[in-house]
Formats: sequence, C-alpha cells, structure tokens
Amino acid sequence: MNLKRALYTILLCGNLGIVNATVCNEVPGGVTCGKGIADNLYGNGIVNVHGTTVTGPTSVNGLLHAEDVNFASLDVNGNVKLIHCTINKISNIKGTLNATSTQFEDSLEIYSNSTKFINSKVSSNLYVRRIDTQKQSVYLDNFSEISGDIIFAGGHGEVIIRGNSKIGGKVVGGKILFK
Repeated sequence: MNLKRALYTILLCGNLGIVNATVCNEVPGGVTCGKGIADNLYGNGIVNVHGTTVTGPTSVNGLLHAEDVNFASLDVNGNVKLIHCTINKISNIKGTLNATSTQFEDSLEIYSNSTKFINSKVSSNLYVRRIDTQKQSVYLDNFSEISGDIIFAGGHGEVIIRGNSKIGGKVVGGKILFK
C-alpha cells in the first residue's frame, strides 16, 4: 500500500513540475513565463512575465517586466515595470517602479528615488523607505490613486500629482506638487 501511495505522489509531483515548466522557463540570463498558473516565481537576471497567475510568492533579483499578471505577493531587488497587473498582498520593491493600469491590493514598500503610477492604485499605504539620495519622488498620473498615506522615511519626499490623480490619506515626510 505504501509503495502505491509513493508512486502516485511521484507521478503527481512530476506532472506538477511539467505544468510549471510549460508556464515558466529558465532562459540564459533570466526567466520567461507565459499564460498559465505558476505556484511561485523565483528569478535572477531579466524576468519577463506575460499572462501568468502566480499563486505563491514572487521573488526577483534583477529586472522584472510583467504584463497582464496576477501576483500573490511581490518581492523585487531591481527595477520593475508593471502593465495591467494585480498584486494581492504586500509588495516590497528595491529599485525604480513604473506601474501602468496596475492594482496593489495591499500596502507597497519601496526603496527608490523615483516611483511612477499611471492609471494605477495602491489600496493601502505607500511606504517610501530611506535610500542614499536626498530627494525621493512619487509621480501620480492619469487617475492614479493611493488610498492610504504616503510615508517618506527620509523626510525629503515629493508627490507630483496630475491627471485627476488623488491621495486618500496624508503625505508624511514630504510635500505635494500639482502639475
């Protein structure tokens, strides 16, 4: 009986590996994912993700470019470009962020001198952590929204608002500029 159970487990795990292998493939210098569901995503280098649902954690060291992706959570050490994405849990990004038509359903923690949102929303607080540069900027354009507070830990932040964008909370450690 135990041999039969072990055989089924091996076959099931093998099939799951094949399914994930068809969604995400390691390529020289990075990872590429296509349409489908992946249990998790770990990548170094250039990570391109298109049409994927990642049900577990995503961790990237390098450049992340994602389009039409649903992430459970996001942890990136590098620059990020998101288009038509949803991130369901807390996000942590150490690098520049360019988000277009993207939804952050929980708070976002970022270490960057420049963060840009175009027609995007953060449903909770945006924490801009202290980095080596004095000035840190958050750009909200084209109906972007931060529902909570924007908190600049370094105390030298600026939020540039245009195109009917808005902040639901307050700005701490920075100032608001309307352009």
